[in-house]
Amino acid sequence: MKKNILYIGLIALLMVTSCEEPIELYPLDVPSAETFYTNEVEIQGGVNACYSYIDAYQVSYLNPGFSWDALSDVVYSRGNSFTIGYLGSTLDYTHGYFQGLWRRMYQGVGRCNLILEKIEENKDLIAAEKVKQFQGEVYFLRAFYYLRLTNMFGDVVYLDAPVNSVEEASNVTRTARTEVLQKIYADFDMAAQLLAGSEVTALGRATSGAAMAYKARAALQNNDWATAATAAKSVIDSKQYSLMPSYETLFTEDVIESTENTEQIFSQGHLVEAGTQTQYVRYTASRALGGWSTIVPTQNMIDSYLCVDGMDISESPLYDKSNPYDNRDPRMRYSLVLPGDLWGDYIYETRLDKPETLNAAGETVTNRDSYNTTEFTSFTGYLIRKYFEFKYVTNSAQCENPFMLCRYAEVLLTYAEAKIELGEIDADCLAAINEVRGRSDVMMPEVTAGSQDEMRKIVRAERKIELFNENLRWDDLKRWKRAEVVLNRPILGRPVLGDYEGYPDVEFDEYGDPVYDVASYVPHPSTDYRVVLNTNFQQRDYLWPIPETELSLNPALGQNDGW
Repeated sequence: MKKNILYIGLIALLMVTSCEEPIELYPLDVPSAETFYTNEVEIQGGVNACYSYIDAYQVSYLNPGFSWDALSDVVYSRGNSFTIGYLGSTLDYTHGYFQGLWRRMYQGVGRCNLILEKIEENKDLIAAEKVKQFQGEVYFLRAFYYLRLTNMFGDVVYLDAPVNSVEEASNVTRTARTEVLQKIYADFDMAAQLLAGSEVTALGRATSGAAMAYKARAALQNNDWATAATAAKSVIDSKQYSLMPSYETLFTEDVIESTENTEQIFSQGHLVEAGTQTQYVRYTASRALGGWSTIVPTQNMIDSYLCVDGMDISESPLYDKSNPYDNRDPRMRYSLVLPGDLWGDYIYETRLDKPETLNAAGETVTNRDSYNTTEFTSFTGYLIRKYFEFKYVTNSAQCENPFMLCRYAEVLLTYAEAKIELGEIDADCLAAINEVRGRSDVMMPEVTAGSQDEMRKIVRAERKIELFNENLRWDDLKRWKRAEVVLNRPILGRPVLGDYEGYPDVEFDEYGDPVYDVASYVPHPSTDYRVVLNTNFQQRDYLWPIPETELSLNPALGQNDGW
């Protein structure tokens, strides 16, 4: 039975299906815009194709759908030249990923502009409700692509109509980010208006709620607190969404695809037949399960989980250094695979002095995750549990599980943060945070009103925990101007020698991020935390460079500072 999800093919340009059915795009020849897109069926296909670019551009293990957090302090991606180079500030504007993402986003923008034009030209031939549905989805997607562009590049070329000649394309200039942001807001508003009351429910399609949730995200990412609060409150007041009771099962394929999932707002499906499968399980699985253990959580992230009393591990009396994973925020175990966990058929452990482990039957077997067996075990000693599906272990390069790109918990935390920054620390603000913390299988202590600085620390830490591996941490660090602090601290992994009691102590800064006395550590392999990456974030790295090829074609675009 086909899944009720919108599937997008990376290289596909067009496949016609109804709004109510999943979209599975296959490679087809590009039809002429002049002779195609002249009736409802053809335009529906064009709308479907506008979704193709959400997948953005993947290089090595970096994918905005599931590993964007590797650009930050919470996830490490072994062997990824782009993330390692970016965090070390060693890249230049010739790197292909800058060009790839820029070009793919503008392909999405261009297709959206074309389809909006064709809908307008042929609206008399299409049912009025279909016109609204088509336009609403495309306005949402155009704003989505421009938001990603402005987050990456700052000032960007803004186009709201098709470009019809090489000469025209070669003479465009960049528009200020602040001005583009207003146009992004307008597109999300238009999408929300047009899609209001729509009965289209296929998972993966834009909705009115998704438009307002993304407007709230766009405002938050640009420190526009009033707009963020208003947009988030509109989503809350719509009563269309609510938190699911279980964080532990929230990220499983069955729950994401369920029509009873009230938390997801916008998701992305994957399908082998459409060429949109991922290799998520290959990248995140243990070596014992045949995976590569490439995308892994950091020690920095492990230490960020509070104890169940709401205190960090340097302060809580509940923290037991000999049993460091006990009495911690339940979301730690729901999100991560920790040493000693039964993972698949094996007890997971990476220590150098643990060449053997136990299988599920209690038998002693070779430990394929031990550093004694392979140096390419998880460099940090941990694995990601979130979104992992065991059914794909035997064919780990063909994963079809969908990912939630936006969910209701984010909206609640957006609302709370915006209210805090506005100085409106009221009952609604506290309720939003406590609703997230009070999920039935989380039940972290309620927070009470404090100073703006105290509440700022709480909501930032809550985003880090609740939204781990959901591709938002990097943008958060940039908008808080914390990247220059946090991303100049080493990315760490677990020691491969020694017992927990001998692990180094950790302190925390004013925002709850861990601080380590790395200068005193004995280099790996040792009983000290392993330095897997020394970071070197520079001011220029708050924005990406305009790609070399674009500047060669149009020098008037100018370059971002420092590049």
